[in-house]
Amino acid sequence: MSRPLALAALLAVLSLATPVMAASDHSHDQSAPASGKLTLDHGRKWQTDAPLRQGMAAIGGDLRAALGPVHDKRYSPREFDALAVSILGHIDTIAQQCKLPEAVDAQLHIVLADLISATDVMKGKGGDRAGGVVAAVKALDRYQAHFDHPGWKPVGH
Repeated sequence: MSRPLALAALLAVLSLATPVMAASDHSHDQSAPASGKLTLDHGRKWQTDAPLRQGMAAIGGDLRAALGPVHDKRYSPREFDALAVSILGHIDTIAQQCKLPEAVDAQLHIVLADLISATDVMKGKGGDRAGGVVAAVKALDRYQAHFDHPGWKPVGH
């Protein structure tokens, strides 16, 4: 599937208000969050795979690099747009490459939906662009609290 088409499919799935169960084979573009609330896996963090860890680490790196200039109000609309595009690119790569069990995938989609919403705000849709960066950092905080990602470095805010 082409990158824009895969991202469009993921966005369409994540925008559904009602849960949709995956078809018999596991696919990011066929499943949606089981609910809007993150949970743990019987008290433990959910497992991750290398593509997920790499993609989330890259998103964290993008946000860490942006935090200072955003906080100091030195981030331009073009930079917010570029940050949003970069984050969406990492999400697209995660969607294409990670192979997680359905229960983990459903929980991940909640975090990814939060990140996608944050990128919309970064692009100037629905609020102060800096608020989108804050929302993305909060989504990564939820990721850290619910997913087992050895070596994860929290994004300070």
